Amino acid sequence: MGEVERFDLSFHAQDDSDSSKLNTAQWKTILANHPEIEFVWLQFMLFEGTTRMRMIPAAYFTSMMQKNRNISLSSAYLHALRNDDIAPGAASTGEMYLAPDISTASMNSNESSRVRILANMVNQDQTPRPECIRSKLSNLSDILSHLHGFYLLIGYEIEVVFFRREDNEGAEPFVNHKCSAMTFEMRSLLPMIENIVRGFHEEQVPLEQYHSELAPGQWEFVLAPQQPLTAVDTLVRAREIISRLAEEYGYRATLHPRPFPDNCGTGAHVHLSVNTVGSSSPPEAQFSDPFFAGIIDHLPSLMAFCLPLDASYGRLATGIWSGGEFVSWGWQNKETALRRITNNRFELKIHCGMANPYISLAAIMAAGLDGLRKSLPLVAGDCQVSPAELSEEQRSQLGIKPLPRDMQQSMKCLAEDKDLQRVLGEKYTATYLDVVREWNKQVDEMDERARRITLLQNY
Repeated sequence: MGEVERFDLSFHAQDDSDSSKLNTAQWKTILANHPEIEFVWLQFMLFEGTTRMRMIPAAYFTSMMQKNRNISLSSAYLHALRNDDIAPGAASTGEMYLAPDISTASMNSNESSRVRILANMVNQDQTPRPECIRSKLSNLSDILSHLHGFYLLIGYEIEVVFFRREDNEGAEPFVNHKCSAMTFEMRSLLPMIENIVRGFHEEQVPLEQYHSELAPGQWEFVLAPQQPLTAVDTLVRAREIISRLAEEYGYRATLHPRPFPDNCGTGAHVHLSVNTVGSSSPPEAQFSDPFFAGIIDHLPSLMAFCLPLDASYGRLATGIWSGGEFVSWGWQNKETALRRITNNRFELKIHCGMANPYISLAAIMAAGLDGLRKSLPLVAGDCQVSPAELSEEQRSQLGIKPLPRDMQQSMKCLAEDKDLQRVLGEKYTATYLDVVREWNKQVDEMDERARRITLLQNY
């Protein structure tokens, strides 16, 4: 595996004109150092969550940069599903444009003729589209910093299950598997696992640790915390590395939330810490608590983003450390939706790999911002046992409520949650709901076997 270069381009844009000059200067620097580049993969992600791309000859991309031109797409793309169907609500007219973020450029030395660059969605006048999921994260981060004096660090846990490639239905799981152990069958996966770790290092994905997990063929990779947009860009890159190398070794990787009903599920837990801008000391709980209180307050609505398919709700069960079945939090309690680790750090467990991570994190941040705006008190805890073990009266006293049990309930909560929509943007939320409502409808109409194969192939 070759060395991947993440280009160090330390510039600061001031406005649209300066941004264009900045991008051009950065691109010229890259070409001067790497004249072997022939192709540009301009990568972007839609609401449905697949990484897509437009491939451009480097010479033409240079011309685009010099003329401040962007690739255009039909606005209908915003309503695309994972099978390329278009959800209801899409306009047949209108365009949007892909604006390269040159600071994200990366190149693998094994493929030195190709450079990958992430793009934002903009209007013709270069202003961000309301539906651009990368711009949304940046905007919410700016609001948190400028209005409240805080910034977030986000750490993702990647849980993934590996199948043999020929096992199309995931019907033949590894049987000799143990958590945080090494058996003969797990040892057969070790060359692939260690090459994934090498791939993370080469592509500058900051990995803290990795280990086998509870379900058959399940492994976990714990990423180091980063600021929101960088954290999600990194998560997407890490998942692509895992998927690509699994294929090379004759396996398939899946983020399916419950591939085996009799075993623990597969989550995508999110660690969030609230930090004070310009200070090395964490904020006192009384200042950071309203952010997490906002997450608790909007959690039923957030589930439409964090658990976006009915299959996602197969993880919501007591006793498997998935976050349980209730709106709740507790110190170091793995049976609550929010596990408190320090005064300023929580782990959100109600989150799975089917979620579009740009969109789910934006929703989480929007909920936290609403909590800060309202100075909400932190309720629904501290719960020191599984909430399911408490009586209804005890749960009521703590403010613990049941979570939605399927996507229909979550979407209903979101549709009624005007405060969360206001922070995210009504157009953004409406487009998301159009997409997930139609995708859920199509998946639900499949028979059980077709549904399982579709989900294993798409996630």
